[in-house]
Amino acid sequence: MSVRVVSLDDMLENLDIEIVKEVLSSFQSIRNSDEPHDVEKFLHKRAIDFEKTALASTYLVFDTETSILLGFFSLANKPLTMSKKNFDSLSKNQQKKLRQSGRTIGTKFQVNSYLIGQLGKNYSREAKENAKVHISGSELLTLAYDKVVAASRLIKAKYVWIECEDIEYLKKFYQSFGFRLIPDYESSNNLKVMVMRIQRKL
Repeated sequence: MSVRVVSLDDMLENLDIEIVKEVLSSFQSIRNSDEPHDVEKFLHKRAIDFEKTALASTYLVFDTETSILLGFFSLANKPLTMSKKNFDSLSKNQQKKLRQSGRTIGTKFQVNSYLIGQLGKNYSREAKENAKVHISGSELLTLAYDKVVAASRLIKAKYVWIECEDIEYLKKFYQSFGFRLIPDYESSNNLKVMVMRIQRKL
């Protein structure tokens, strides 16, 4: 797979802002309705502001040969916070592992962790028809996870988490990668939350 991963931060430093916006606007999410998906809205309207304010770091994945945008992902150093009820719903083994990397703050339990906040493939006609390589969801998630592993060596955290819609195939996709669903828990965005321990590669 011949792809190139470029940080949005580097693009903003080295390219005119209008060129960056043009690249971002070439991304199109899969359409189940006339309304664009949240991942598309994020990249088009919020990614630059999130980058400038250090709320999230976005990485763009390009076809090396054609420079066509294949997909992107966004990461944040954001603790996973859950209520006592949610924490108690976990297995004893899960609770034990999380306690080693978390702490109780008032009535909440907080785990120092990374968030894969956005993950999306480009479904535009250009990407489908003109790119020399195509990236799978698993390959895109692996690129995001590898960045998390690298970041965890600099800023210590033992867990990574994601939010996803309550759709069976999405949950199975993340579970096949190693994420585990937190039972009966929804984020502030009304999404399911899944967590995984970061396994550093030797």
